[in-house]
Amino acid sequence: MPITRARKEEVTALLAERFAACESAVLVDYRGLSVAELQAVRRELKTVGSTLQVASNRLLRLALANNSMSCLSADGTDLTAQLLTGPTAVTFGYDQPNLVAELLLKMADQYAALELKGGFIGAEPVAGAAGVQRIAKMRSKVDYLANVVSILKGAPRRVRMVAGALPRTLTALKQLKQEEAA
Repeated sequence: MPITRARKEEVTALLAERFAACESAVLVDYRGLSVAELQAVRRELKTVGSTLQVASNRLLRLALANNSMSCLSADGTDLTAQLLTGPTAVTFGYDQPNLVAELLLKMADQYAALELKGGFIGAEPVAGAAGVQRIAKMRSKVDYLANVVSILKGAPRRVRMVAGALPRTLTALKQLKQEEAA
């Protein structure tokens, strides 16, 4: 039974909403996976707060367009043929976008039929397993916030250290000047 236009609009809106909220998305070709294997992949993704959603490439294109995203890379290469051909399932990374990509890389090693097409880092498309590895190397918001906190935590100590060194430096310079004058 064909999918109705209303259902297509619902799916497109859901995909567009997920693309807008996510920090990364990974597209996979699931052809060749058994139902049990696909369910195992879905269970694993659930542990990192993601889901695997099968969608038609046309609906994915519409959802991307709704978010002003395209399959053109920064250097102008059109990645549509690599990302949106054949059966496609998409996973979304939210708070820790790298975890989804890391898990899918592991799962691709485990299941030879799971092909990593590429994905999106924010709105930038990346292709192939190398692109998914780039996503896996991303840092999460939590990591960035931890860096900011450590910088802010260390700032008062550095100010005290510089302020405490100033009188000693002035004293040493004064002594050098007196020695030169003598």
